[in-house]
Amino acid sequence: MSEDLVTFGDVAVDFSQEEWEQLNSAQRGLYRDVMLENYRSLVSLAGVSVSKPDVISLLEQGKEPWVVKKEGTRGTYSGS
Repeated sequence: MSEDLVTFGDVAVDFSQEEWEQLNSAQRGLYRDVMLENYRSLVSLAGVSVSKPDVISLLEQGKEPWVVKKEGTRGTYSGS
């Protein structure tokens, strides 16, 4: 059985500033909730070895996520 590497980037959705501006407040709230839940799920699987992506820090602070570059810090989980 081989192990697959799962990164936060595999489950993250990135928006450009233009795309973000097209979302209404309910859609932005849903995005925030889903992204934070995805991160929490990854942490629960990988434990403390997952570093917090910049986008998660921004969302936790109520800031807009589009300012984070797609290549930013990503947590990883290696599982089967």
